[in-house]
Amino acid sequence: MILKRLIFPIFLFGMLMLSCDGGNTVVPNEEKESYSQLVEKAFLQSNAQKYDSAFYYFEKANGVATSKEQKAYALYQMAELQRFFCDFSGAETTATAAYENCDSPKYLPYVYNTLGIVYQELYNYDEAIKYFNKCYNDTLNEVNKCIVKNNISLVYLDKKDFKTAINILTPISQNDSLVNEKLVYAKVLDNLGYAYFKTNNPKAKDLLNQSLTIRDSLNNALELTSSLMHMAEYYQKSNTALAFDFAQRAYDAAQTVQSPDDKLEALKFMISTSEPGKVKALALQQIELSDSLTKVRQTAKNQFAKIKYDSQKALEEKEKYKTQKEWSIVIAMFVVLAFMGLIYFIRKRNKKRVLASVHETENRIAKKIHDELANDVFQTMTFAETQDLQNPEKKELLIENLDAIYGKARDISQTNSEIPTDERFGAVLLDLITGFNSEEVNIITKNSSAIDWGKINRESKNAVYRVIQELLVNMKKHSNADLVVLVFSNEPKNIAIKYTDNGKGLATAEINKKGLQNAENRIHAVKGTIIFDHEINKGFRVIIQIPK
Repeated sequence: MILKRLIFPIFLFGMLMLSCDGGNTVVPNEEKESYSQLVEKAFLQSNAQKYDSAFYYFEKANGVATSKEQKAYALYQMAELQRFFCDFSGAETTATAAYENCDSPKYLPYVYNTLGIVYQELYNYDEAIKYFNKCYNDTLNEVNKCIVKNNISLVYLDKKDFKTAINILTPISQNDSLVNEKLVYAKVLDNLGYAYFKTNNPKAKDLLNQSLTIRDSLNNALELTSSLMHMAEYYQKSNTALAFDFAQRAYDAAQTVQSPDDKLEALKFMISTSEPGKVKALALQQIELSDSLTKVRQTAKNQFAKIKYDSQKALEEKEKYKTQKEWSIVIAMFVVLAFMGLIYFIRKRNKKRVLASVHETENRIAKKIHDELANDVFQTMTFAETQDLQNPEKKELLIENLDAIYGKARDISQTNSEIPTDERFGAVLLDLITGFNSEEVNIITKNSSAIDWGKINRESKNAVYRVIQELLVNMKKHSNADLVVLVFSNEPKNIAIKYTDNGKGLATAEINKKGLQNAENRIHAVKGTIIFDHEINKGFRVIIQIPK
């Protein structure tokens, strides 16, 4: 498996190097500040590792920007913060806004590179390659061109297209412009060696060793982690003792630079190559670190979303107030008094709504963590405590269980991310449906193009996405179906969606127990109707109608 933080994608420019340690949000100063002052404050907060405050000041800078170039820069920095905290959907939205404000080519390579990395993380490899190529075309410096080509090769490594990656990396490794660029040269050698390793090419060992030697001489723990991890993987099957040693060194280097993702991957290699007596302690350490990392990133995502929401509300209120100033004095006095009362009411009401929404979201996430993760974690810990881990089969089963827990944690994070409701919604919905296709389940979609999603409001699109997601998750968990049909139709006053599967069906009493009550509540919230047609052992059918 190709992991981004093992291969370390190379960024073109001086990006912020962030860890997962958060800081307290700075209370904003209400005094009017200039764009440059706000940007300076944002970087000061970032250097102090108070990333939510840095995001806040970049958002304020975006609000007071007097040109598109200024807005593009502030939005780009916000997207980078979101990306480093793995809020890839949010980063995509913000980086796209930055792109839309790039009237001049000054910041385009920055934004293209960020979009390429974000789409790579979202497994949209074609889009990632497209934006990396755009970045390459807008880059004049030969070294930077090599860096972008290296980034493109990482996408092919992710796709496991190792031959294409080798074809890209080989000429870069021979480029004379990298003679004095040891950092970049070491990265290219490491990635090329890794690609050779995956194709069983004997050149792999020499290239990986060359990269390790260069990075070791640079005394850069961040760069060294990548080489050490690749060496651990290289010796994982042939020399477990040596592999464990490299993994331990990689863990120590990751600890030095405070990179929790690299620590998790190092622990994974240490578990797979350690002596049986050490497996239990390492496994528990990995579980604890994974849980902590998930909580920190979710908190950061929620904080970023709240800052953007509050900022948008403040801008709207500012525009309203500016308009009122043009009125006559008498009318202005009346309007100001009324407006102040309205602001108080709106803020109080919105505060309650935000708190209620946050509480509801926290409860939903907590329940999902309890239902899908807590039991697995407890069972895995019990297994580790009660089983003979010297038995290779038991040890392998423990590793598989830990991988499953990590996958579920990542799924929970992605499930709670924001849903694009713009012109991309139709494609996003189809991606969701096709994502449940497998060798065991065939999903057929009919007439999806008949719906003009651009005429459907945001709330209804959110409801459709989440309800179909819940139906498919329910099918996968409970129905034992091997065929699912989704039929979309465009009626005069409604859009209709018919879901059918050939699973075992549900009893009426089971509707509330299988998460389908949430689906019913969502449809009713947008004034739609949902009908469950179900009988035991006769499949499951749902008819949804939502007004246009």
